[in-house]
Amino acid sequence: MSTRFTPNNGDNHHSESGAISYAEHMSKEAHTIYDREHLELLLEVSKRYYLDNAKQSDIAAEIGYSRVTVSRLLAQARAAGIVKIEISHPSARLLGLEQQLLDTYQLKEVRVVATSEADTKSAIGSAAADVLLAHCNPRSTVAISNGRAVAATVAKLPRRTWTSSCVVPILGMTGSGLPFIDSPDLCRAASKKLGGNHWVLPVPLVFETELAAQAMSQEPSVHRTLDLAARADVALVGVGAVSIAGSSPLLRKWITHPIQRELARKHAVAHLNGHYLNAQGKHVDVSLCRRTVCLHPSKLRDIPFVVGVAYGTEKVAAIEAVLVGGYLDALITDDYTAAALVEEV
Repeated sequence: MSTRFTPNNGDNHHSESGAISYAEHMSKEAHTIYDREHLELLLEVSKRYYLDNAKQSDIAAEIGYSRVTVSRLLAQARAAGIVKIEISHPSARLLGLEQQLLDTYQLKEVRVVATSEADTKSAIGSAAADVLLAHCNPRSTVAISNGRAVAATVAKLPRRTWTSSCVVPILGMTGSGLPFIDSPDLCRAASKKLGGNHWVLPVPLVFETELAAQAMSQEPSVHRTLDLAARADVALVGVGAVSIAGSSPLLRKWITHPIQRELARKHAVAHLNGHYLNAQGKHVDVSLCRRTVCLHPSKLRDIPFVVGVAYGTEKVAAIEAVLVGGYLDALITDDYTAAALVEEV
């Protein structure tokens, strides 16, 4: 393969430096006669630049053209498909998904974790903890819900000595018997990590009747706790799917067959803070919600920064509903879930 173009006659004009101009070389006659040789030139220039890491000025000296001509030859090689540039680092795809989610759902922050991680839940927890902590300070009030993803985030919070910080629950206790994913355990653990105080809401999440739930919500201690949660500086919430397969183990005992039929009839797809949403992110009035003691999802919009942590293909419709409803400022999820969310739009 030739590394230097040799003109076919002595009529070519040279610049003062002796380099042949690109326009002269690419005249109609020269292009017709030297088509194969020009292709070889493109291949050689591309190889020297992209594979050998040679400087354009050095390549220009080797082939007898100006550096500007070499730059144009490289551009032509790309346009002709001789050179294809591919960014193949795994992080490139994750960053791309993050940007798509930011643009699509008008979020302030997004973190997408690769599902190839040895422990996806732990990796998502680490990412969520980083985002949460970035929006806290030593005097912050942090409101948190419950669930496995929230628990993974709390577990990854670093130690701080923020004695004036406060962690407050968003909802009542499930009494599920599952340690470290219910609200009291998570509030206690988070406050211990931050070195501050925590409030408790020692009442059931769901009551037997609407009247009992309404009466408990008016109790001074309960009212003060939920009012403080509504005035938090930052919140950490999970997202639940509306199905037996995708429901949190914290809620399954209340999702009876009549409740399932009601949820289906009212087109509920997401569970957030003890309440249900449809695909448009609108609150769905379900009888179970009226028996629940918690912060209404609409109150999340008044909190300066709300971090949502959720993942899993079974939760795609639920997460999308929460995003469409504008309840979150940040989303932490995995790449499969992120890709599905982008494709849904």
